[in-house]
Amino acid sequence: MALTRSEIGGLAVAAAGHAALFVLLAGYFLPAPNPDKLVSTPMEVSITDESAPESQAPVVSHEEVAAKLSPVEAPPEPEAAPPEPQPDPQPIAKPQPTPPKPAPDARPAPKQPPAKPAPAAAPAKQPARRDVRASGALDGIVAGLTSQPTKGKATTPPAATAGPAVRSALQAEIIRQIKPHWTPPSGADTDQLRTKVTVQLNQDGSLASELRVTQTGITDSNRTQAALARERAVRAVRLAAPFKLPPQYYDAWKTIAPVLYEDL
Repeated sequence: MALTRSEIGGLAVAAAGHAALFVLLAGYFLPAPNPDKLVSTPMEVSITDESAPESQAPVVSHEEVAAKLSPVEAPPEPEAAPPEPQPDPQPIAKPQPTPPKPAPDARPAPKQPPAKPAPAAAPAKQPARRDVRASGALDGIVAGLTSQPTKGKATTPPAATAGPAVRSALQAEIIRQIKPHWTPPSGADTDQLRTKVTVQLNQDGSLASELRVTQTGITDSNRTQAALARERAVRAVRLAAPFKLPPQYYDAWKTIAPVLYEDL
């Protein structure tokens, strides 16, 4: 709400009255100053004509200061020691001239008599030659020759011990020779059939016994194909014989038992 001009004038008068009242009250309550403390002390000043521009500094003395005597006499200073005599310099030795080398003798050296040749060593006695007869055995001729006739009649190299790596390689070689003659049957669950053929071999790789057949993985779905798988497995082993295997490992493959299946 806006104030009127008369109201504004009244407010200004009231403010001025309050200010004047505050000033009067402040002067009434403040303590009055002490009049004795306001009087300054006078300073005494004397005026004379006897003052002159003279120096008040002490007179400078030009005499030398006397030496102070010590109650105890100082010890006399020691006399300086005479200088040590210097040794006479030694004369420098002059280098002796190198004697000249003697001239080589112009006379020729006497000839030495020729050395006598050492006596020739006696020839070693050769052993008496013996008649060498042919043994007739050709196996092992590369390994070494001998002058003694052989008494053995074996025609195969000695057997060697077959480790796990050799046995695994032999099994792979047997399957490789059978695989071209193997035709697995087809049908439901024929991939689960495993046909194992066990047979003994001779040293030349031919069959030495009857074939024994065992099967695993037979189900109701592939039972009719199991008999066909047995017939084809026996046929494949018979066609693969004689097997070509290293003779030195005959003990490792004299009995084979390959397992035939669909994805061989």
